[in-house]
Amino acid sequence: MYYYCERTAADIFSEPLNSITNLSFILISYLIFKKYKNYDYGLIFSGLIFCIGIGSFILHTIPSKITALVDVMFILFFIIFFLYILYREVLKLTIMYALFLSLASPILYYYLGSSLKEHISLVGDSSFYIVILLHLNLIYFYLLVKKENFNNYILFAGIIFLISIFFRIIDKVYCDINLYGTHFLWHILNSLVLFYLVKFIISNLSFHPKNTNQVL
Repeated sequence: MYYYCERTAADIFSEPLNSITNLSFILISYLIFKKYKNYDYGLIFSGLIFCIGIGSFILHTIPSKITALVDVMFILFFIIFFLYILYREVLKLTIMYALFLSLASPILYYYLGSSLKEHISLVGDSSFYIVILLHLNLIYFYLLVKKENFNNYILFAGIIFLISIFFRIIDKVYCDINLYGTHFLWHILNSLVLFYLVKFIISNLSFHPKNTNQVL
């Protein structure tokens, strides 16, 4: 049995929905480019999300250990960069401390996710994303306590992320009922998660865009 429900053969286009829904990442990348290109980090976030879409598309058309690694690496790059900017620009930590936490967090995700997967086999590799969701919740509650003025975009991202993880988990659970699976919904919802995470970061930056005509 293949890893994703929709894939039933080794053909390149055996996952049409899982492949084409990566366009949602490309669309979000474009929207962020148009909206935040004149903001610091806007272009970087746009480029990272574009790469996530490309990496995921390659994985779902030509699945292999190499394409899986490419897919994971692009996601990892986004996570590290997002966390660094969060710790440095929003939480105002020192450069070294922000860098340490942003690099250490994925390692912690791996070990905690592996432990969760071992104890609750149903969640599978989604265990790592569950740990990331818990981290987002911790960040949100920390901001509630410590920071007076911040937007709720990170809360929106967390809620959507919870729903997307659910669809990722049940992809193969109900494969006999739904032959297309539900992984494609994970793509669509996750593109929205990334949009709100970027919106959260840029909306909380302490400096202004280069083009004052740009509005949030």
